[in-house]
Amino acid sequence: MNEIFSSLIGIAVFGFVTSVTPGPNNTYLLTSGMNFGTRRSLTYINGIMVGLVLMFSAIYLGVGALFDAYPQIQEWLKYVGFAYILYMAYGIISSSFASKHEEIRQVGFFRATLFQLVNPKAWIVVMSVVAAYLPEQPTLPQVAWTLAVFLIATYPGAVIWAAFGEAMSGLLSKTTPRRIFNITAAVLLVASMVPVLFL
Repeated sequence: MNEIFSSLIGIAVFGFVTSVTPGPNNTYLLTSGMNFGTRRSLTYINGIMVGLVLMFSAIYLGVGALFDAYPQIQEWLKYVGFAYILYMAYGIISSSFASKHEEIRQVGFFRATLFQLVNPKAWIVVMSVVAAYLPEQPTLPQVAWTLAVFLIATYPGAVIWAAFGEAMSGLLSKTTPRRIFNITAAVLLVASMVPVLFL
C-alpha cells in the first residue's frame, strides 16, 4: 500500500513540475491569459488534457513499441510540431497588429488537442511517466490511475501560466506594450522548440 501511495505521489510531483516548466503549451497559455483571460484559456487547457489522454491511450495500445521500431516517426513529429509552432507564432504576431484587441485569434479546444499529438515535449513527458511509473505490461486500472493522478497534478500548473498572463494584462493594457509582449512571446514559443529539435 505504501509503495502504491509513494508511486502516486511521485506521479503527482512529476506531473506538476513538468506542467510548470517552460514549453510550447505554457508559452501559449501565458499569451492567451494576457489576451483572453484565464477563464477563456481553459478551453486550450482542456484540449491539452484530452490530448494527453489520447497519448496515454496510444502508448497503452502499443504506439511506444512503434516508436522504438521506427525512430524516424519521432523525428517526423518534431518537425511537424515545429511547423505548427511557427504557425501559432505567426498567428500571435499578425494578430498583434490587428486594429482591435478582440481580433487576436485564439487557439481552441480541438486545435489544442491535435497539437499535443505532434508536440514533442508532450510525448517525451508522457513516455517518461509510462517508463518510470508503470510496469512493462500494465493493466488498464494501473494506466487509468496513473493517468488520473497525472492529469489532476498537471491541470493547476497549466492554469498558473494562464493566470500569470492575465495578471500581466493590466500592466500591458496599452497597445504598444501588449504588442511587444505578444511578439516576444511568439519568439519564445518558437525558441521553446529548439532544444526538442536537437535532442
